[in-house]
Amino acid sequence: MDYIPIKEAAERWGVSEVVARKYCRDHRVPGAVQQNGSWLIPANAKKPEKIVNKRSVEKLSSVGKKLRHQKSKKNPHGLYDYVMINFTYSSCRMASNRLTRNQIESIYRKGKICQLFEPTKVSDMVEAMNHCACIDYILDHAGEPLSHKMIMELHYLLMVGTVDHRKKFVTPGVYRTKGILRRDRDMPPAEEIDARLRELIRNYEDTQEISINEILDFHVQFERIVPFEDGNGRVGRLILFKECVRHGVTPFIIDDKRRSQYLDGLAKWSTDPAILTKVVAEAQARFARQLRREDRRDSPQARFRNYGSSEGESDIEEDVDENE
Repeated sequence: MDYIPIKEAAERWGVSEVVARKYCRDHRVPGAVQQNGSWLIPANAKKPEKIVNKRSVEKLSSVGKKLRHQKSKKNPHGLYDYVMINFTYSSCRMASNRLTRNQIESIYRKGKICQLFEPTKVSDMVEAMNHCACIDYILDHAGEPLSHKMIMELHYLLMVGTVDHRKKFVTPGVYRTKGILRRDRDMPPAEEIDARLRELIRNYEDTQEISINEILDFHVQFERIVPFEDGNGRVGRLILFKECVRHGVTPFIIDDKRRSQYLDGLAKWSTDPAILTKVVAEAQARFARQLRREDRRDSPQARFRNYGSSEGESDIEEDVDENE
């Protein structure tokens, strides 16, 4: 990839170097890197869009409000922790991350892994921590419209600092520049990604009534574009969760035990949408059970019990393999 100095980028965008550097520090320029104290900008980078404060018009669902509240309070063993641990474990596991659920929980709670029984990839640990940062990001922006900038930022947060990033196999927040070998489907060429993704977002946001079907259709079309070198599935599932929270649809976490059905549902969505719909309905039912447990914990009677009881721990682990 070709890079230009910060001065040249500032001139192209019609801003001062101070403003251009601020764009980079705020991660608003996908692919920008810092070397020897100076910023280098991808030659094809566009001027960041103006930020519009949309928080005042947000209408969050009850689930979104609960997650944000627990996030701000760092409430132990609540719904926020459940999502952080299980979502990160399941989604990363689908992407061939070999960390166990207990290791993911240790990374999330303590920032370290206490026991390693086999060689572990550095990227597995970095990507797990990055995925937790992505969950915080989608919760912070849960009520906002989906945007191109948001998707690019999610990919940046997910892939930055990984081994593939350092080896330049993938550039965080930047489209793939070549085709990826996929036997199951054809992909658009790299030069069409930007136009197709922006059109997909525009058509989705122009939809008057958004239900689970529209959210799933967006997910399928996004995965078929394959916009990035790596991380497409994880970014897509993060968007799924965000949009469910935004539109009052019961969120869901597709665990890795349903990976084959999930991938089959993606591939056959156009001819047999029932495959993916069934997988999602089962995942929604599991999440709904967790919500009911949360409601019981928040009841007046539960205030007299120890919030961190063994019952709460077993609830979180219900839908994962004991050995994982």
